[in-house]
Amino acid sequence: MTTYAFPSRSARAVAPAVAWRLLWIEIKRNAVPWALPLLALLVLYDTYRTASGYPPIWAVRASLAAERLVFDFAAFAAGLSAWMGSRESRRNTGEVLAQTARHAVTRHLAALSATLLWVLLAFGAGAAVLYIQTARVVTWGGPPLWPVAVGAVAVITVCVLGFTCGVLFPGRFTAPLAAIAGGVVPLVGSHGLLQPPDPHYLLALDIGRPPYDLGVFYHVLPDVSIAQVMFMGGIAVAVLGVLALSPALRAPAGGFLSAVGGTRRLLYALAAAAVLAGAAASWTAYDLAGTAEPTAAGWNIPALHGAASDRPVPYTPDCAGTTFKVCVHPAFGAYLDGVTAALGPVAAELAGLPGAPVRAGQMASPLAAPFIYSGITGTTPVYEFTAGPGWTSPAGTSSAQWRAGVQEDFLDTVVGGPAWKAAGYLGPAQQAVVNAMMAAVGSTSEAAFGGFTVTPQVAAAARRFAALSPSARHAWLAAHLQAVESGQVTPREIP
Repeated sequence: MTTYAFPSRSARAVAPAVAWRLLWIEIKRNAVPWALPLLALLVLYDTYRTASGYPPIWAVRASLAAERLVFDFAAFAAGLSAWMGSRESRRNTGEVLAQTARHAVTRHLAALSATLLWVLLAFGAGAAVLYIQTARVVTWGGPPLWPVAVGAVAVITVCVLGFTCGVLFPGRFTAPLAAIAGGVVPLVGSHGLLQPPDPHYLLALDIGRPPYDLGVFYHVLPDVSIAQVMFMGGIAVAVLGVLALSPALRAPAGGFLSAVGGTRRLLYALAAAAVLAGAAASWTAYDLAGTAEPTAAGWNIPALHGAASDRPVPYTPDCAGTTFKVCVHPAFGAYLDGVTAALGPVAAELAGLPGAPVRAGQMASPLAAPFIYSGITGTTPVYEFTAGPGWTSPAGTSSAQWRAGVQEDFLDTVVGGPAWKAAGYLGPAQQAVVNAMMAAVGSTSEAAFGGFTVTPQVAAAARRFAALSPSARHAWLAAHLQAVESGQVTPREIP
């Protein structure tokens, strides 16, 4: 009769110490630290340079932690994890280690944990530097945590996938192929398989440049971030289950039943349950993403949504100007002088005309609209505008190009009227009036509007109108502005 000796209390007490020693050995012999200098250069060149091209807004710059920073890490994390996962097969030590007291899953988890520790430490350091860089320039709000959480889960998922591929498909080409897949697959998923208006594209990390006032007028909704964590976390858990099942999966066909028998049955049952639970979580997240709806505050996933997140963030606008007052959100207070200096001259040209705005104010960008969006609202006309592509740095407001862009959008909105917003381009007479008024205030208009080149007839009408005295231009516009807006005037009729 065989007897089984249960571990003594002292043996069970030293088990954590043994596990820590095994983990410490894997930490010291891991391959990730050797690649950190090259990874740091990539992050510096890509993520941090991209962040410097975004306006100093917390949510906008922090979004790069779940986008650019993850893409910079993906190839390294996948390739190095696959390298560590295939180590036993590359060194032909599998048969020797099979005779040890430790189960293969224990060795794999120790190596994977060490790899994850190094990669997450590097990712955390990169995110910390990104946030410190942002904290030095922002003037409103606080650091959001969801982008870091999403990025960390994404990096964990990439590592688990790469390591499992290295265990199941060991070979000298496994690591480089995993690195290539880690860099290419996310781009294919973002730009090819998942595209708007399909709401499932929200599960991709790279969903386009965010609106430049993200998280300013409304708190950033966590709905999409929760769905992304569920989706990627489910994949990671399912693949971990496959990794735990790998000894049985790699057993000969005739020995599969014996591999899952005996004392290892509970381990494999838990691994199978992890595969099912992870797949269920990912499918649930995919299904929830399909219910996403755009709102003023962002994407709303009803099952994950809290009504309190829809409330606007209270603020007192920063305003400047006397005859024509301009107001912006305090987060964009550094842009106020530039906007006021740009709008003042063109507003004076239109002052007193029917429908001309009497003041201007910044509004929240429509969802996923990282371009200037403007309009005129209210019985007392108010020109409303959003931050646009040129709003990357307050220092840029001093350039003639930035000033001309703000002025031209203002004139397009007033002179083009509703037809301009509907069609997206100006008619010939509208082009001529806008070009003339840009020239009258000392700015240069672009040569094309919405892909339509300015014709010689339009250019001649613009020169004639700009040559008139300010009072003559104002008197003609007072009588004909509504006709110009509706497209009832031709360039020949412009004096």
